[in-house]
Amino acid sequence: MNTSGVRQQSVWASIVSDDAAALRSWLLHLGFVEDLLIPGDRDGEIHHCQLDWPEGGRVLLSSTGEHPTPCRPGANSLHVVTADPDAVMSRARMLDARVVHELTEQTDYPSRDFTVADPDGNHWTFATFAG
Repeated sequence: MNTSGVRQQSVWASIVSDDAAALRSWLLHLGFVEDLLIPGDRDGEIHHCQLDWPEGGRVLLSSTGEHPTPCRPGANSLHVVTADPDAVMSRARMLDARVVHELTEQTDYPSRDFTVADPDGNHWTFATFAG
C-alpha cells in the first residue's frame, strides 16, 4: 500500500456515505486531492479513502457499512480553511452544489466564507477564517 507520505498534523474528519464514490468525485472536483483509496468488499464501494485539502487537512471517507461507526451520511458539518473561497465557490457552482449560505464577508469576525451541502447533505464551509 502506497501513500503520498505527506504527514497531516491535524484532526481528520471521518465521513460515511451511501454513495461514497459519488461523494469522492464531488470532493475531488471541489479541490481535494486523493492520497489513498482502498476499494470496499462490494463492487463500487469504498473501504477507506484519504482526501487531502491542498492548504492543509484531510478527510477520511468510506461507504456506509464498511466500518462499525455511529457516523451517518449527511450528519456532518465541516470547516475547511482556504485562502481563495471565491475559486472554491466557483467550482461548487459548476457542480450545482446546493448553497446553504452565499459567499459572505463576515462583519463580526475576519472571514470570507460560504457553505454548501454535498450530495449526502453534509455541510461544508469554506472560509478564510483559520482561528
